[in-house]
Amino acid sequence: MGWLLVLHLFGVIFWVGSLLLISSLLAMVSDEVGMAKERFILIASRLFFSGCNIGGTIAIVFGILLMIALPGVIHERWFDAKLLLVFMLLLVHIRLHRRIVALEENPSAVTRSEFRVIHGLISALLLGILALAVMKPI
Repeated sequence: MGWLLVLHLFGVIFWVGSLLLISSLLAMVSDEVGMAKERFILIASRLFFSGCNIGGTIAIVFGILLMIALPGVIHERWFDAKLLLVFMLLLVHIRLHRRIVALEENPSAVTRSEFRVIHGLISALLLGILALAVMKPI
């Protein structure tokens, strides 16, 4: 079970770290012009695939394996709340991907505030997930 947890946490760090990095990177894109802006968006797109998608897959696969290894956790209320926050993080993941795809088509549509909000949402969701997983308050 120890390795399942290690690999799950590795995936979470890889996934959420990439989401935070990309949202910060895209918040800076509005200051750029021309080819620089397009390169930022290309880098964000590549990082999204290599970091967010792979990290998220690792986190989810090993999270499911942990649920199988620890079936009693499924009946805990804190775990239900944690899964809700993870689902919300997946929605933010999908939203960020859609924005990157849209920016590839129209690089001038980037706004700093939008990606700062996304960055803040990711941070708040991560904090909530960590608080629930560590403290198990409910």
